[in-house]
Amino acid sequence: MKKIFSKTIKISKFTISIFSNEIVIVYIGDKKIFIKTIRMKVPEIGLFRHRAPRMKKNLFTLPRVAILSHPKMSAHRRKLAVALGFALVAAIVVFSLYPSKQKEAVISDDEMIKKNLLQSKQTDYSSPEKTEKLVISEHRIQKGESLQKIAKKYGVSVDTIRGTNNLTADSVLRDGMVLKIPNKDGLLLKMQKGGDLVSIARRYRVSLKKIIEENNIRNPDFVASNTVLFIPDAKPLNTFSGFLWPAFGRFITCGYGWRRDPWDPSHTEFHPGLDIRCIFQSVRASKYGQVTYTGWLGGYGKTVVIAHPGGWKTLYAHLSRIMVRPGQYVKQGQSIAVSGNTGRSTGAHLHFEIIQGGRNINPYIYFRKKRG
Repeated sequence: MKKIFSKTIKISKFTISIFSNEIVIVYIGDKKIFIKTIRMKVPEIGLFRHRAPRMKKNLFTLPRVAILSHPKMSAHRRKLAVALGFALVAAIVVFSLYPSKQKEAVISDDEMIKKNLLQSKQTDYSSPEKTEKLVISEHRIQKGESLQKIAKKYGVSVDTIRGTNNLTADSVLRDGMVLKIPNKDGLLLKMQKGGDLVSIARRYRVSLKKIIEENNIRNPDFVASNTVLFIPDAKPLNTFSGFLWPAFGRFITCGYGWRRDPWDPSHTEFHPGLDIRCIFQSVRASKYGQVTYTGWLGGYGKTVVIAHPGGWKTLYAHLSRIMVRPGQYVKQGQSIAVSGNTGRSTGAHLHFEIIQGGRNINPYIYFRKKRG
């Protein structure tokens, strides 16, 4: 009876079974199982007496060359050596064709710090204090001052200062000019002859009740002309519901989703926002809200987080300059910072994220076609 030889070897995800006349290689992958059977064709044994034939293109077929071995080497051992050679070649080929699935990247310290910050109550939205009384201050412009600097000092938006003082984007600030600045976001408006509160409330998208309470109006049906009214939370007339494109640049250098790590191309990472080409340019608030964080945030560099009603948050990172402070309420479209190259960045740009309920969402879903 012919003696049958068999041996099984397990290496990681490979199982190699060696028999007398064949080798069976089993590779257990993450999604599929691959089985390769190799029929044994043992070459004749002997010394190098003839020229070896040219190697065939089939990777699983050994060339019929004589094996240089000791004359006393048994046929069984020679057969085993050939089988191991076949197994080694097959393993190399399978590894190259079906590489094992890359392990999930470990969450970096920067991402963990950012996640904890965005899920903390510190960055949650809170409504302005209703009990705060209206106070209008006067500010005399000094040499070198800008509206952004003045707005940051008083904790109001640039739109509030412009609307209250009838300034436009093209208005020139002169030294010594006196500005009226309310301690709340909104507009000071002079009642025109024939005007009414209902049309004003509709025009500025503000509750009529708020206007009446803020100005202590006894008879809403009759307000004398030239009466100065404060319209709380009045928004610019060109705003819209939703999110505004946060930069003047339109080119996206990196979108939302999985990507190759720019610092290590051999690894992949999840990009939770949009990278917008914005070389040291103004960055604006995408939506009305409250600034809840400003400062350095690890690899994100100088960062601003704004909380919005309804559990929404937006994040602006890699900034070179921050023009708002925590606790400040900002209007949609208000300048809040200047883009830059701080933190773990490959070039000047704006990193922008939208978060809802602690979960990142693709910003493209919420931008209109014209992107603001």
